[in-house]
Amino acid sequence: MFDPEVPAGDRTAVDVTAPEHADYVLVGGGLQNGLLALAIRHHQPSASVVMLERAHVLGGQHTWSFHPGDLSETADAWVGDLVDARWPNYRVHLGGQDRQIDLGYSSISSTHFAKVIQALADESPLFSLQLNAHVQDVRADRVRLSDGRTIRGRLVVDGRGPRDGRDTFSQCGYQKFWGFEIETEKDWPSSNPLIMDDRVDQSDGFRFIYSLPFEPRRVLVEDTRFSDTSVLDREECLRTVGKYLDERGVHQWKVVREEHGVLPMPMSGEWKPTGPEAGQAIAAGYRGGWFHAATGYSFPLAVQLAETIASHSIEDAPAAVGELAQLHQRRSSFGRFLNRLLFRLVRPTHRWQIFRRFYRVLPLPAIERFYSHQFRFRDGFRIVVGRPPGGLQPFRFLKSFLSRSMASPVHVMSQNHVISPSHVMPPSHVMPQSHVMPQSHVMPQSHVMPQSHAVPSQEAR
Repeated sequence: MFDPEVPAGDRTAVDVTAPEHADYVLVGGGLQNGLLALAIRHHQPSASVVMLERAHVLGGQHTWSFHPGDLSETADAWVGDLVDARWPNYRVHLGGQDRQIDLGYSSISSTHFAKVIQALADESPLFSLQLNAHVQDVRADRVRLSDGRTIRGRLVVDGRGPRDGRDTFSQCGYQKFWGFEIETEKDWPSSNPLIMDDRVDQSDGFRFIYSLPFEPRRVLVEDTRFSDTSVLDREECLRTVGKYLDERGVHQWKVVREEHGVLPMPMSGEWKPTGPEAGQAIAAGYRGGWFHAATGYSFPLAVQLAETIASHSIEDAPAAVGELAQLHQRRSSFGRFLNRLLFRLVRPTHRWQIFRRFYRVLPLPAIERFYSHQFRFRDGFRIVVGRPPGGLQPFRFLKSFLSRSMASPVHVMSQNHVISPSHVMPPSHVMPQSHVMPQSHVMPQSHVMPQSHAVPSQEAR
């Protein structure tokens, strides 16, 4: 609930005092808990919910994209309000081969996400949203705020993101991206997304351009790569995007928004989906390991977790979450193995061959299962067995299994630092900071992120 005296346009800055008791207390206002709030409204319409978010707005600055297979029939009923862009298919261009992927594709902007969740607070006396809420302690049945108040809940879900200095990977590669949302003077050449186009320099690992046409003259164009380092130079990304646009006949354009991130892609076994420990709140989103290790994609697991919690009674939900975590742990291990193949076995300049083979040999249902984290043994077999790519480094690959003690751990810190994990391999690009640029081609200085600061934020999203 929001204070009705506050104009709608100012509500993102309102600090509304939450009630002291609720059925569900959701700590964090990112993708995971926003989905959970909608799932609770659908499955438990008489339940009371408190959401606590430390920022003055919900959802940060992100774009989440997904396939239809990421949603169950039930979940589709409560996720639909969030979607603000849909396409019937998309394309990939890899190694000189072009393929149309006849799977639907949808996107959710963080702006629309915030409006939907805030509308829920407006409309329902059972839903209380408190922004600018600083949490000091979270337990299974209560949350203590920095102002001394304690909010008790029958079920507490902690979706605040990675814990500073406590969540680490001993080995990982990086997925890094810088996206420029542009306005053009003529219509974009395609009305559907091109999620991978590798017709760019491949010197920094597998690199591709991702384009998402929201409108005929408003497009997100993103420079993405799977790299051994976390260094990301904004100006260099802008030059690459500019050259790409020129080669496609798009000469007049201006940047209206930017999005960027550096995501650790784990090879080691830490931080997999887990159920709640005794006396602890349910750890959701990235905090609980609920992300696709091989893509950074969190949306399908966030939906599954929200559906599991909301469709069970409060008493049964923790056990159900534990069962769901066990189901996904083996798949998470396989995703990390795929990362090891990509970053340790294949030379950076040859990594594009892995992705070309993925889209060439897998049928559409298997592609959809892979991204939704529901792949089967046969799917995994088809991904890894076949003619090997060029540029293999077998000794480096084997050594990686023995090097954990020698590796410098990569610390995954909270959203105040750099990054955003809801961004995905090809299809889910989730990005942190946004900058509005009034003039064409006018950018601030390049940002270089040192390796020790490659960090995802709360999102897994």
